[in-house]
Amino acid sequence: MLAVEMDWAKNVRALRQRLNLKQSAMAQLVGVSQTYISRLEAGIVAPTDALIAALTRLTRDPRTRSPYDDILALVEYSPFPCFLVRYEPPDARYAIEAVSPLMRTTYLGEAGDLTDRDALTGLRDHVDAICEAGAREGRVAAARIPWDPPGTAPRCEVHYVPVRDGAGGCYLHGCIADTVTVEGVEIIPVEIGEADAD
Repeated sequence: MLAVEMDWAKNVRALRQRLNLKQSAMAQLVGVSQTYISRLEAGIVAPTDALIAALTRLTRDPRTRSPYDDILALVEYSPFPCFLVRYEPPDARYAIEAVSPLMRTTYLGEAGDLTDRDALTGLRDHVDAICEAGAREGRVAAARIPWDPPGTAPRCEVHYVPVRDGAGGCYLHGCIADTVTVEGVEIIPVEIGEADAD
């Protein structure tokens, strides 16, 4: 999550919200004042290297990380080919937030966005189809879509689950399966019970 170049104001605020912390509590956890956190979130100051390291530890420590950061860790340490992508409609970007080592070496290479390689067009189409089906609005529980990966790799299937980060961000977790059980896009809708509909 914490890259070298980023919008620190936005990302520190999002991290604090994901962790459900007040500014003073976050400040105590990373060893700065509440005023410094406030100024950081306002974009007035930039974090020091020591603060960047403390924020990174916060997102990686199982005792303090948010459920979203748990998902990031799950993807990053997975032995299976999987990824977490954020879809940004205004600029048609598909930023890869996390990727497993096998996904990186087998399909993505150094791509940081699904638009970085023409061979990833199929995955971009998947993301578009799932978002059009209502992933952002909470209408999609999961999806399965066949994929013809680049090169000579055999046809496979990608399983998707929408993920929220607790600060308003919408992502899709994708995992590659080596079997194909569907012919086209299969969207699994969220089922709303009668009690929920009232």
